[in-house]
This record gives sequence, C-alpha cells and structure tokens, in this order.
Amino acid sequence: MQNHIDQASHNQNFHSCIQGQFATNFFDWKITVLFYIALHGLKALASKRGIDIGETHIDIERNVSPLRNSPIMAISKNAWNEYKSLFRYSQVARYEGITDFETFQKLKESDHGFCVLHLDKFKKYLKGQGVDLDLIPVIEQSPEQPD
Repeated sequence: MQNHIDQASHNQNFHSCIQGQFATNFFDWKITVLFYIALHGLKALASKRGIDIGETHIDIERNVSPLRNSPIMAISKNAWNEYKSLFRYSQVARYEGITDFETFQKLKESDHGFCVLHLDKFKKYLKGQGVDLDLIPVIEQSPEQPD
C-alpha cells in the first residue's frame, strides 16, 4: 500500500509545482497528473484490502467498476463515476481535440477545474475506506531568488 501512497504523494507534489509555477499553462499535464493521483489512491485501497485489481486500465475497470458483473473490488457508483471522469478527462487531454491549440488550451483550463473537484470527491471516498491521501505532505514552492 505504501508504494502507491508514495507515488500519489509524488504526483500530488508535482501537480502543486506545475500549478504554482505555471498557473496558466500545461493543463493537459495537470489533468493527467490528477488522474494518476486517483489511480494510485485506488491501487492503495486495493493493496490495503489485499486485492490485485490488475495493471491495465481495462483490468482495473473489470475488477473495480460496480457496473460490471462480479468485480473483485467494487467501489461505490459515485466513487467510480469520479474516477472514470478523471480517466476520461486525462484521455482527452492526452489524445484528442488538438485542432486549434489556443481553444484546446482554454478547454483544458476549464477541464482542469472539473478534475480538481472530481479528485476531491474521490479522495473523500478513499478516506472513508481508510486511505487518506489528504495526509500526503505537499512541498511548498518557494519563490526563486534573483541572482
């Protein structure tokens, strides 16, 4: 479990860094990082329960989605919807919609805000299941000193 908590912490710190230093840029990467925080939170929960939910996104959906037949670790429908929303936003951010770069960036900025909300809700679910990602220490950014 701890290895997934550590990776979620690493990802959360990276998100804080890029959000702090590049507040108006790189929303595709910010969205992707938020999804991977959720993924490692989910894997931490599975590890806590002693369940192997798989390595691929297909395995994870098959083994976790409450909408599937006999998943080995079903989570609540609301939690699944939050996780799946983060997954979809991260796919779009990485692979779709880049016909007009400026418009795409504006859309990703909006999507990033939604992803922050989805992750917050998913983290609340995880906390209720005994995996508290809010205990992860976040590295504070210090302003760069002029030379």
